[in-house]
Amino acid sequence: MTTFYKGLDVKYKDHIGVVEFICEQYITICVRRMDHKSKDVCFLVYQSQWKDIELINGNRQSYEK
Repeated sequence: MTTFYKGLDVKYKDHIGVVEFICEQYITICVRRMDHKSKDVCFLVYQSQWKDIELINGNRQSYEK
């Protein structure tokens, strides 16, 4: 299982972004920052889809439990 943390650079499908929020059911990946946080563009990725997330920096094994 991959351990995510806020600020982690990831790729989800064809989009590169930053992990913004984490809980047991899902994470959000912010792919576009705007002038106000309420306008940011983020993906909600459920736990069943976490396998589709690639880490941009670092070795994937270092984040696995």
